[in-house]
Amino acid sequence: MQFTPKIIVIDDVQMIRRALKTTLLKAGVTGIEEAKNGAEAIERLKEQQFDLIICDWEMPLVTGLETLRFVRKDEKHKDTPFIMVTSVADPEKIRQAMTVGVTDYIVKPVKPDLFLGKVMFILQKIKAEKMKNYDPTEVKEWKIS
Repeated sequence: MQFTPKIIVIDDVQMIRRALKTTLLKAGVTGIEEAKNGAEAIERLKEQQFDLIICDWEMPLVTGLETLRFVRKDEKHKDTPFIMVTSVADPEKIRQAMTVGVTDYIVKPVKPDLFLGKVMFILQKIKAEKMKNYDPTEVKEWKIS
């Protein structure tokens, strides 16, 4: 069974969105969409189902934390893994995001290997759950297909 995850990368800086997307594409992950702020992302989330949300914190209109709050209250996405990728390194803010339900938190500048490791672990877990045979000891591969 082939698994092509649907991912949305949300950041107000196009260069960051493209860098994250390129890192994922180089690892063989496709099905990546982009949103330039939380407001745009929320509109997309209302229309589509995503397997993973990767989001910045500090954005105009709707922040990453507000986007996370929407996701956790939305029946369709309440269990969707949500990775915050942000320059906000304040421990209190990190605790706040954890309280709201962030799955993982990465502080910029992003180290590609760390980012990929976290994303691939989540995607392998999703793939295994979709295939109904999750065994965490088998989560080693970086390729999703």
